[in-house]
Amino acid sequence: MLAVGGLVDLQIRIQRKDVCRDDAFEKHGAHLSKTIAQSIHQKLGCRASDVKSRCRGPPDREGDIGVTEPAEPDRPALRGEWDRFLQAAERERRAGEGRPEGVFPHYSEDGSWRLLAVDELSTWRGEVYDHGNWTAGFWYGVMWLLALGAGDARAKELTRGRLPRLVPRSTDSTTHDLGFLFYPSLVLGGELGFVDPGEAAAVQAANTLTARLNAQGGYLQAFGPIGDPRSAGTSTIDTMMNLPLLWWARERGADVHLGNAARWHARTSARLYVRDDGSTYHLLRFDPVSGALRHQGTFQGAADDSCWSRGQAWGICGFAWAYAATGEPEFCRAAERCASYFFDRLPDDAVAPWDFGDPSPTPTRDASATAIACLGALLLGHVHPEADRRGRWRRTGLDALERIGDACLNTDPATQGILLHSCYSKPHGLGVDGATAWGDFFFGLALALAVDAIPLRTVLGFRPPR
Repeated sequence: MLAVGGLVDLQIRIQRKDVCRDDAFEKHGAHLSKTIAQSIHQKLGCRASDVKSRCRGPPDREGDIGVTEPAEPDRPALRGEWDRFLQAAERERRAGEGRPEGVFPHYSEDGSWRLLAVDELSTWRGEVYDHGNWTAGFWYGVMWLLALGAGDARAKELTRGRLPRLVPRSTDSTTHDLGFLFYPSLVLGGELGFVDPGEAAAVQAANTLTARLNAQGGYLQAFGPIGDPRSAGTSTIDTMMNLPLLWWARERGADVHLGNAARWHARTSARLYVRDDGSTYHLLRFDPVSGALRHQGTFQGAADDSCWSRGQAWGICGFAWAYAATGEPEFCRAAERCASYFFDRLPDDAVAPWDFGDPSPTPTRDASATAIACLGALLLGHVHPEADRRGRWRRTGLDALERIGDACLNTDPATQGILLHSCYSKPHGLGVDGATAWGDFFFGLALALAVDAIPLRTVLGFRPPR
């Protein structure tokens, strides 16, 4: 919430003409309470009855986004990968039928999933932060893709039956990972027609996420509950890929503040996460009271000045998604810069090192990072305003997707997981060479988009302008 000091600061900037009057709320007042919103507009000289119309936020979207898919030769290898993905997903469905309803795949070690209860919340254990279960939603997403691609009715019913175990997390105020929990499960499931497309729990989750907005710094707090001093002021690049929940909720006619908060966070991220060479920081720390930036570094990367590959991939995909949602050129530029850095540094098999700054001759690999980056490249291949750039990014995404499928797609029934050679957290010694719940999902989603098994409109949860 915007404190009194933030309201005064906004008024001062308006008076100095640092922001224009009509868009002051959209740019600087996301997620204000109605009382504060009315106060701002009264200060600006508009009637209380004007608040809704003046504060509606951006028009449908700005910019000229090209969404005509570039002509592309048929790629039978990718269609074969999609078929093998579905076969592996069917094995995962059978394994899921034998598990207790409340536990879900997290990451694998030695060929077996490490399972985590869905009600495990993020928490501080002394000075050590535990993220809790931020990954359960990806299992639902894999099952929806199986139901879509193979017509697997058992997958659909199994997934529907386990949704009630996830729904209570929609009010979880301890984490920013609500997009990871509810986009693959309720949002994608609704867009595919498997569940109610206006599922109230997904909208509730979007509202809970938006409550994490720090209006002084213009970011969504990443770690822990609001008010815990150990978490205050934290922001990570991962949040860019939690924003799809907010872009979707905006299109569903939910509170306008949801879209404004997403836009504000994305602008802050484009400005502060992306370095001059296109690499990214993983973690930012702000003064939670003033909003001043205090630190740029990492939590899961090799060093503060290195580039953690999965964080880089979150940036590629998150900025491309934000561009599709808003048409703001800075998001397209950020996505391209991040993508160029990432794809220019991949080895022949396209499996990213866990950190591009790891100096060892054989660094730990993270196929999940490449899968996420491929989805981001394919999004750019749909929405970039220049036809030649659309073609370039689509080819880049398809090529890398094909190569990681060759290198990492699991075909062994005795090994659990779908996309192998992924890494959860190298510094923490967790899941350094196995499958991950998110890697499986984003690999499948990228494949589905690549072979036209799912339209762009369904992936995004909204229709970008042409």
